[in-house]
Amino acid sequence: MDTFLNGNLLTWHTNGPLGLPFTGSAYRAPDGTVVWVDPPDPGADESALLQLGKPTHLLVTFRDHDRAVAPLAKRYGAQVWIPKGTGGEIQPVDVEYDEATALPAGLRAVGLPAVGYGEHALVGEAYGKRFAFIGDAFFNLEGSKVPWLLGKAFFVRHGGPLALKRQYRGGDTKAAPTQLRRLLDERLDMLVLSHGKSVAADADRWLRIALCS
Repeated sequence: MDTFLNGNLLTWHTNGPLGLPFTGSAYRAPDGTVVWVDPPDPGADESALLQLGKPTHLLVTFRDHDRAVAPLAKRYGAQVWIPKGTGGEIQPVDVEYDEATALPAGLRAVGLPAVGYGEHALVGEAYGKRFAFIGDAFFNLEGSKVPWLLGKAFFVRHGGPLALKRQYRGGDTKAAPTQLRRLLDERLDMLVLSHGKSVAADADRWLRIALCS
C-alpha cells in the first residue's frame, strides 16, 4: 500500500490476469468525504484503508472495472458511480455520470470516450496538488508481473513510467492519443492510476513524454 496527499490518499495493488496490476484508491477529501476509486478486493489492507473512514461512494472510471465494486458497495452501503457509455456489467449502479455531473469529494470528470467503455479521468485539487484518477488511459507496468513480451505486444512506451494501449477496446484507437492530450490542459502534478503505481511527481512532464507532445 502507498500513501500520498499527507495521508489522505491510499492506494493498494493486486494482480489481475497475466500479472496485470489492478490498483484501487481510497481518498479522503478536505470536507471529510471518503471515496474509493476502481477498488479491487482490499484484502489485508482493508483495516488500514478504513483509517480514512468508511467509503460513502465507489467511483468507477472505466465501465468494466467491476473488480470488487458490488461486494464493497453492499458491505459499506456506498453509492456506486459509473461513467455514462456502453459496455461493462457493473451492478448495482446508483449514478451514471458525465462531465456535467457534480461528483462527490470535489472531483470533476473529464471525458475520454476514445479510450472506450465510458472512460473518464477524475480530476481533483487538494492538499496542494492537482491530481487525476486514471482508469485505462495510461498504465504503469514498472515492477509488475506482466511478461515482457506481452507488455511489448499490447502496450507502447515512449520513455518514463507511462504506457498506452496499442488497441482501445470499445473505443477509437486512432483518436485516443489526440484525445488524451486533454489531460495536458489540467496541468497535473500527480496521476493516480488504476493499473500500476501512481506517478506522484512531474505528471505533466511524463504525460508529454508518453504522448510525444
